[in-house]
Formats: sequence, C-alpha cells, structure tokens
Amino acid sequence: MTVCRRATLTLAALLSVAPAAASAANVWTASANEKIRPQEAARSDRSAGLAAAKNEFEAFQVVVTGPASGVSVSATELKGPGTVPAPKLFREAIIGVQHPSSADGATGGFPDALIPDVDDVVGEKRNAFPFDVPAGESRAVWVELHVPQDAPAGAYTGSVTVHAADGDAQVPVQLTVWDFALPSTSSLKTAFGMTYGGVPKAHGVSGEALTELRQKYAQLALDHRFSLSSLWDDGQQGDWAHFDNAYGPFMDGHASTQLAGAKLTSLQSGADLNSAAAHGDWAAHFKAKGWFDRLFQYTCDEPPLTCQWSDIPARAQNAKQADPNFRTLVTTDMADATKNGALGAIDLMVPLVNYLDDRPQSAYGWTAGGPTRSQYDGFLQQSNKELWVYQSCMSHGCGGTVDIGNPSADQLYFTGWPTYAIDASNVRARAMEWFSFQYGATGELYYETTQAYYDKADPWTDQYEFNGNGDGTLFYPGTPAKIGGKTDIPVASLRMKMIREGMEDFEYLKLLASLGGASDAKSIAQQLFPHPWQSEAKPADLMAAREALAQKILAASGKPAQPTGTGTGGGSGSGSGGSTNLSAGGAGGGGCGTAAGQPGGLLGLALIPFALVLQRRRARRRRA
Repeated sequence: MTVCRRATLTLAALLSVAPAAASAANVWTASANEKIRPQEAARSDRSAGLAAAKNEFEAFQVVVTGPASGVSVSATELKGPGTVPAPKLFREAIIGVQHPSSADGATGGFPDALIPDVDDVVGEKRNAFPFDVPAGESRAVWVELHVPQDAPAGAYTGSVTVHAADGDAQVPVQLTVWDFALPSTSSLKTAFGMTYGGVPKAHGVSGEALTELRQKYAQLALDHRFSLSSLWDDGQQGDWAHFDNAYGPFMDGHASTQLAGAKLTSLQSGADLNSAAAHGDWAAHFKAKGWFDRLFQYTCDEPPLTCQWSDIPARAQNAKQADPNFRTLVTTDMADATKNGALGAIDLMVPLVNYLDDRPQSAYGWTAGGPTRSQYDGFLQQSNKELWVYQSCMSHGCGGTVDIGNPSADQLYFTGWPTYAIDASNVRARAMEWFSFQYGATGELYYETTQAYYDKADPWTDQYEFNGNGDGTLFYPGTPAKIGGKTDIPVASLRMKMIREGMEDFEYLKLLASLGGASDAKSIAQQLFPHPWQSEAKPADLMAAREALAQKILAASGKPAQPTGTGTGGGSGSGSGGSTNLSAGGAGGGGCGTAAGQPGGLLGLALIPFALVLQRRRARRRRA
C-alpha cells in the first residue's frame, strides 16, 4: 500500500467517524496555481502532495465548501529524514471585481488578500480564523511551507486539520524535498516601486513610524523574492546615517527575513536627474558601502510620455560624470531607442514583454509581430549592458470599456499575456519569469506596488487602476482594524505568492542551465509557454514542467532521481481567471499520484506533452 493510499484511507476513516462534519461542509484541496472563487464546486481531492527544493516556499490550498461555521485551521510540522516547520496559514479574503480587466477577465468575487493566522512579519496573532462559509459557496485557506536550507532530502509527512462547529477533518500532507537548494537572494534582479504617498495615507503614519513600516514592506517583499527599489523614499532622503541604519540591513542581507541573508538586488538612485553633484554623492556613498553594483539611475520612464528623448543623454551624463559605471535605466525597446538616438545613453534596456515577441495577427490592428530578441544581441555584447523586462496595462488593455461577452478584435489582442491582474489566473501571474529566462533577461521592473493606497478609498474593496484590477498594487494595508493584532503590517496578495513561485521557477531554470542543461531548460520553458501571449497553461502542466526541471537538475548533479507522487487538487480545472474558465474548475484529481485528466499525473514527467491554453496581454504606465 502506498503512502498516498494510506493517507486517503486515514482521512476516509476520520470522516466516517464524524458524519456530521462530512454532511454539512466539504473539505478538499487544490493546487496553489488556481484561484478558488466563491462559486467553486466541491471536489474529491482530500490530501496534498508537494515537492520543493531546500530554501524554497511551496503551498497548496485547503478549501471548505459550506455551509460551515466557526472554521479554523491548524497544521503540524512535517517529519521525515529531518523536520520541516509547520506551514503558515492564511485566510484568502475575497475582493469584489466590478469591471473586468480584459476580454478574458471577469467580474464578481476573487480571492486575493491573504490574512495571516500568525503573521510572518512581526509574528502577531491575526484574525484569519474563525470564519463562516455560506451554503453552496467555497472559501480557501492558503497553506505555505518553507523548507529549511539544511533540510535533508527525502519524503516528509504531516497534516492540516480543519476545525468547524460540527466537527474536524484532517488533510494528510506529503512533501518531497529535492536534493538541491535555492539561493536566498534572487538570481533575477528586480526593481519594484513603492513611492512615498501610499503607505502614509493607508496606514496613517509619518516620521520614524513610516520608516519602520517601509522596513516591514521591504522585509515581506524580499521574502517574496523581489526588491522594493525606491525603499529610501520615506521623506528623509539625504540623511545617509538614517539610510544606513534603516535600510543598510536590506542591502547587506542582515534584515529579519525568512530567507536568511536575502539582499536587495537593485536600488534606484534618489539623486536629482539634472544634478551631477547629487549623483556624485550617491555614487560615493554606495561605493564606500560596497553597494554600488546595485545602484541605478531611473533615467526615463516610457519616453516620450514622461520625458523627451533629448532629455536622456544629459541625464545619463550626470550619472556617468559621477562614475562611468553608474548604470542608467530606460523603459523602452531597441527599435525606439535606436530611432531616437538614445541607445548609447542606456545601460539597462527594459522593453515590454509584449515587444520581445509581439502577437503577429494583423486582425488586431498590428502590422508587425513576432520575436525581436535577436535585435538586442549586439547591445548585450557591450560592457555593463543588460536586458530587463516589464509588463503593463498592455497585458489587459490600457483604456476603454471591456465587453467580455462580445469583445472587439482590438480587445482580443489584450488577452493571454503575463499579468498581475486580480481577475486573471494564478498561472499567468507566475509565467513572467519563464519568459525572463527564455529571453536571457537579467531583471524585471514593475512600476508600483501600492498604487491603490493613494488612489482608492479602500484598497481592500477596490483596486481598479488603469483599466486593470490590481494594476500597480500587490500589497494590502494590514491595519489592526482590518486584520487584528496590534501592529500595522503589509499583507501579501495571492499575486505576490505567484510572483515568488515564478522567481523560484526561474532559479530551477537557471540552475539547470548552469549545470550544462541550458537547451533542456529552454525547451521545457518553451513547451509550457511558447509565446508571451500564450501565458495560460494548465496548473498540472506547469507542475509537470517544474518536476521535469528538478529531475534533470538531480541527474546533472550526479544525484539519484526522487519520485514524488505529487499532484494536489485541481487536476482537470483550468485555473483560469476568466468568466468561463474559472467558475467551474473541473472535478479535480485524486491529489496523490495523478491529477485527474492528466495521463501519468506528475510522474514520468519527461514523457508528458504539456497542454497549452488561451492567450493574454499587458503593459504599464506610471503615476504622474
């Protein structure tokens, strides 16, 4: 009898002893790669099978379909060759979407904010539990493991228990720890914005209290493997003693992160763009501290929208006068930079993901299309030059009303792209870094993480910005009035979890490439996501690709294969965010060796064809 069967029988026996719990509420599991909306029907999955590298986060969802009252959840540590700490637990709060982001978006309730049981920022008990579930509706709990850096490889088991007024139900958990580790500091550089105004407005703080809160935001961001690049923007710029004391630990890897030693991978200079002396001050301080290689000048954002092309050379010269290696960054593409005579002033070229491989169909009003990555080869052969990438409202459409029932040809163009919109699937939020790897990008830029804080009355109820739900907002303001406890903290969104998953996927791809398997890594990535406008994939296919990468990493490292038996929930559900694809979700698989509808489940991965679905798209704009 296999471990999975024993686990399933244990749960069946438990439920048979407590028929009241079984008859009133249905407890089941789902993949982390799905969004469990309130209308999701109950499934048969009753256990969780996961696989993760050392120093990796991995999650699944426990779902309760009502009626149920007084629901809370607890979890045990996992035992095997060593011990993996008990998973952290989060209630998935529902936000009401009034306007679809795109033609493949949707309206209605979506899970997004993750309210912690005990938060992972300051460790306070919060109000995730208990909660009630109306009859015929579903609510999910996010269950998140972090595998210790020194955990021995092998199989681990534990359990999660759902407590409710009418009984308990236990969910067996099986974890395979791969025999390799991920770094705490991400290999892919990131520059995610968090400008001054949002946090003070949403939390009602200023002065040192604001600095302390921005530190908490930076801490949570690093634990999601991205860097807040304007971290210093707390109203005390120019005070280097303040900067070093408040933010130096994030540069040096001494902050209180779960990822031990995690460092910021980039920091935007706060120097006046028109002042060579100010750039000299920043360059001198950062060189003295050993941080200069991560400093950059944000020379211009999307010219000619925020500056004239003619402004770029002079701004860049102010940085180069301070130090020839002071990096300059412009969000543009090779064609525009060349045409407008700015190419020589740019070190970090940041094109939209759309323009690295644009949708070719002329039906959408575009005469060009196809891949352009080769145009950057000559640029990248020069010293100190890098290719980064970003997404924006071009992933969902930058203006106009979306008709999801009868979309125009132009609206259909803005479908299928990587996106951080709330009403898009988790897979599409995770897909971005697979393209970063495919294109040889060394960084990702995202313009803002708290946009709705200053633009909306309540970010917990409305994040519709630039025609996209959640565009520019990845956090929620965790005030005690909203989440309990005594201390204000940032609250992570479900989309942040997917960004972290994508960053960890990037580490798998990069590690395999470094071991001599670059062609295999690229082939697996391209099979899963052939083009940026095809960033939708079945959750089971994504996990199959990950396991294929893991097994190849083990083989390239001279280590034996590690069968996993993974496949938590959602086997036949699409996991899509769209109105036609997410609401039903499918019957799901058994959760232990194979996912329903997927031949061979997640085992024998190299033999599985990756099913690819849908399409989407997105761009960006910056707050004036």
